Amino acid sequence: MTRRATITGWGKCAPPVKLTNADLEQLVDTDDQWIVDRTGIRSRGINHMQTTDMAEVAALHALASAGLEPTDIDLLIMATVTPEITCPSNACHLQTRLGAVNAAAFDLNAACSGFVYAAITASSMIATGVKKRALVVGAEQLHWVMDYWDRNTCILFGDGAGAAVFEASTDGDGMLSAELGADGPAGSTMVFESLGTRYHLGDGRDPISSRLHFEGQAVFKIAVQGIAASVQLALEDAGVTADDVNLVIPHQANERIINAAAKRLGIGLDRVMINIAEHGNTAAASVPMALCDAANDGRIAPGDIVVLTAFGGGVTWASAVFRWGQRVTAVGTSGAALPPTDATVFDLLAPNREFFAPLHAGDT
Repeated sequence: MTRRATITGWGKCAPPVKLTNADLEQLVDTDDQWIVDRTGIRSRGINHMQTTDMAEVAALHALASAGLEPTDIDLLIMATVTPEITCPSNACHLQTRLGAVNAAAFDLNAACSGFVYAAITASSMIATGVKKRALVVGAEQLHWVMDYWDRNTCILFGDGAGAAVFEASTDGDGMLSAELGADGPAGSTMVFESLGTRYHLGDGRDPISSRLHFEGQAVFKIAVQGIAASVQLALEDAGVTADDVNLVIPHQANERIINAAAKRLGIGLDRVMINIAEHGNTAAASVPMALCDAANDGRIAPGDIVVLTAFGGGVTWASAVFRWGQRVTAVGTSGAALPPTDATVFDLLAPNREFFAPLHAGDT
């Protein structure tokens, strides 16, 4: 029978420190209702550790869910746009932390599309027999590039990590099709130039190049059109229709984007996973975190058609159609968690406020 990659484990890491809309009211000229009406977001996580710390927690939960040890994995892909360092890769750093000594490891940067790009890459390697078991992680520390004086961007993004395990199957389940692409000329709509979240913002960095440049209206149009078109192409390639889809798990960028894309596809919101209210936009972490929540909430049944879809900076987009396997509950659990902290959300954001303050010296 046809060999495909099927999802057998899932996990996430949501930082314990939350930035609520009420907190943001103390930082910028905004209010809870304005944010909720325009984005659907009520709070977002702010990590007090590093990107790889979140990735490790999510990975350990995914491995436990699949009933596997780190040494069972032969491929590790980490999708992130906020790495701790550039070289060695954060995937290699994570491999060391996990003890996944048998895994090839590399980072993948497709911004918010990163996890779906990585899932397609891993699934393709498994389908061709190059690898047998893959751990794919999406992890982001986006607060590091946020200007918390700019109400147009700082309300949107949060930190987090999600992970999934992919294994070979010949039972008819697994990835049925994939569609991915990019539009480089449109990439100027979402840009930040600096890398390396391990280091302080003030270490020789320029505030202009260190902050996120984000054109919200342009991104909205690109996102709605891109998701709908990508999903439709992937469904056609899989030989299924929108009516056959049991659950869409989209990138959690903005609730209005998700609603508009679902309407274009003719898929009711009862068949769309939305958890943006609690996490905000976590870029490459958003799809695996939503996948984890969907599985743990019992929203996936054996044999379901599940679609993963995302768009991101680049501009990039990707969709993958999966037929879920027979197991919909975790084999095991993990006690992995970030250590507690006494720092408040305002303590964690103070370096950003100080660093970006000169850009707003003339604001009234």
